[in-house]
Amino acid sequence: MTVLDVFSWLPAKEISIEELEQIFTGHLNGTYEGEYKVLLEVPDNADKNILNSSARLIKEGKAAACILKDGNVIAVVGYRE
Repeated sequence: MTVLDVFSWLPAKEISIEELEQIFTGHLNGTYEGEYKVLLEVPDNADKNILNSSARLIKEGKAAACILKDGNVIAVVGYRE
């Protein structure tokens, strides 16, 4: 699995792109234990920006996953297996 894109809605000083990649990878490997949740689908409460980001990734032939904090999407990750 390779992470190709990360769209983040939090400032880099709060969480970096590298940290988001580590959360996503750790979740897939079963090693992540923390406050963030990873969904391999877009949640029902996603706003237009999140829907557009994931649609763009899918159009490019990538899979899209969402990283959530407190039930809100904070990042969309584009990846290929």
